[in-house]
Parts: sequence; structure tokens; C-alpha cells
Amino acid sequence: MARSDWPASRGSYAGYRRATRRPSMMDILMLALSFAFFALAIGYTYACERL
Repeated sequence: MARSDWPASRGSYAGYRRATRRPSMMDILMLALSFAFFALAIGYTYACERL
């Protein structure tokens, strides 16, 4: 029986690898963009308050 004939074990291993992976560059980029958006929103709020 070939390894490709075992979809359950291959799928569970793939799910395990996906769950334990290191953060990718896209994850870090999205976190940075989210932080920048909230910082700009807070700055905009302070600027509008001064008017």
C-alpha cells in the first residue's frame, strides 16, 4: 500500500504541521498594518478634538 493511499494519516499530519508553523512574513505584515491603522485612528481623534 502506497503512502498516498492513506489520506487520513496524511491529512492529520498536514494539519499538525500547519498548526505548529512559525509566523510567516504575511502574519507579521498584517499585525504591523493593524497597529499602524489604530495608531493613525488615535492620532486623528486627537487632531479632531483640538479643532
